[in-house]
Amino acid sequence: MLIRFRNFVSLLVMPLLVACVSIDSMQIVSNAHATTSEKPSCDIPVKNEQIVSTHGLDPAKIAFLTWNIYKGDGQGWQKDLAVFAKNHDLMAIQEATLDQEFTGLLETNDFNWIMNSAFQMNGTTAGVMTVAHLNAVYSCGMKVREPIIRLPKSTLVSYYDIEGSDEKLLVANIHGINFTLGTGVYREQLEQLYDAVKDHHGPMIVAGDFNSWSDDRMIEVNHLVKRLSLSQIEYPINNKTHVFGKAIDHVFYRQLEPLSNQVWQVSSSDHNPISVNFRFKEKSTGSMMVSDRF
Repeated sequence: MLIRFRNFVSLLVMPLLVACVSIDSMQIVSNAHATTSEKPSCDIPVKNEQIVSTHGLDPAKIAFLTWNIYKGDGQGWQKDLAVFAKNHDLMAIQEATLDQEFTGLLETNDFNWIMNSAFQMNGTTAGVMTVAHLNAVYSCGMKVREPIIRLPKSTLVSYYDIEGSDEKLLVANIHGINFTLGTGVYREQLEQLYDAVKDHHGPMIVAGDFNSWSDDRMIEVNHLVKRLSLSQIEYPINNKTHVFGKAIDHVFYRQLEPLSNQVWQVSSSDHNPISVNFRFKEKSTGSMMVSDRF
């Protein structure tokens, strides 16, 4: 199994970097109009009626990717991101940076993006970013400080329309706490996410860099998965990034059918991106919502 040590080596040098880091006062920022909230609950504001969307994600195929992009520090990330952008409808990115090179590349490929910032390093904002070819209906963000290095990790929850349905797809993009002596704070971060999305009864994707590098951490992740009635994906070729023999990036889902998946091996980041093609399943009948474009 592939073992990566970058996060653990960085703990040794982090005291030298803290002077260059500031906690970002921004929370959620976007390049498109979207209703957002910084409240603990991520429920969509209640509307008087449910409206069937005529413009949304294609229910027959939703191409999704999650990737920790290593703050764009790896060589060739621009080429890799451009390829992924052309082949996916939704991307959950961790360690995204709010600079013109990064956001400009996304916008060139007709992506709207929304970010929940974590901190600024040398004046550049970093955090989790979810991008899509359509606007998010609503988004909510949370931050939790690492207990040892005191830098935040952020989580972003966004809702997207599905064409031909009044359902919304909830996408939770998480960057898990890394440096802890136990699992208490890690558990609290996952509990925070659970509380934010537990009242959503529609389709859901929960994905990101969970930093689940121990058995105890995976116990907490699996507890979250069970409570939210999520399913795990079986990978025919498992190139997922591993630390201490444990996969740290994951995609979990509900009320969707995975059609195919691939874990891309890249040198532009210390994380390999995970790509999954989904089909939407209506909850009421269990039947597939198939568009005429399928």
